[in-house]
Amino acid sequence: MIEQKQVRFFQQNGYLKYGPVLDVEEVEELRDGLDRVIQIEQAGGDDSEPEFHFGHRRGDDSSRRSITQFVNMWKREPAYERLLHHPTISGILCALLSTSQVRLWHDQIISKPPDDNDHFQFHQDFYFWPLDRPEIVTCWLALDDATVDSGCMHVIPGSHADPRFVPEAHREEQQAKAANEIMESERDKISKQPASFGTPVEIKAGECMFHHCLNFHATPPNITQNQRRAHIMIFMAKGTRVNLSQSGNHVLVPGFEVGHGEELVGKGFPASEPKLWGNWHQG
Repeated sequence: MIEQKQVRFFQQNGYLKYGPVLDVEEVEELRDGLDRVIQIEQAGGDDSEPEFHFGHRRGDDSSRRSITQFVNMWKREPAYERLLHHPTISGILCALLSTSQVRLWHDQIISKPPDDNDHFQFHQDFYFWPLDRPEIVTCWLALDDATVDSGCMHVIPGSHADPRFVPEAHREEQQAKAANEIMESERDKISKQPASFGTPVEIKAGECMFHHCLNFHATPPNITQNQRRAHIMIFMAKGTRVNLSQSGNHVLVPGFEVGHGEELVGKGFPASEPKLWGNWHQG
């Protein structure tokens, strides 16, 4: 499933290009599920969960540009829910996080339609989330071939372990900005770099890569005539707690069943253990 040298590579670099985890039929099933959700959104949308409206354009009459981001696909389509328990994916995540169990923070579709010339700047995910520790890893699964031209992931190797960008340094930076002691931080300077400043991670449909929540990453524009759809699953190590002092207005906070300082558990955040899901595709 995963070799120790791959775990060491991840620990040193903050990302791992893994390879194939789904076959053609499984990828097509996910694409079909996405198309059904797109049709619902074009028809006016589903407001049964607060996050369903987030990050995309409803009522768009262009199927090519309907969705840029769609949160918690697992609540909408059975194929996406099953994927949360894929034994290879959850097994790798447990190995990378050194935990017996991982729990979903959320999943999402990120789409760069043809001719989408938007650059998603370098950032660290952790500080956008109301969580207490950076023991969180993202699985980035390609639904289409992701190349440099179509906007594949670019990472900055080792940035997850750079002492300038860990939570303690982030808090000091925020305090310094509030006191007008600094105007621009090293983090700000990195965010302005082009995606080419990082290392591209090209993967084919059905393949995945993993990155640490403190790893700086970005995607360049999609300048091709092809779709570049990706399904992103973000998993927390067992024991991760709520921290409402960081990003307390996140769209998922209204769905929390626990309070500040408590372990984030509940029906909206399903757990996955590799040993429990041997027949994952059977539902």
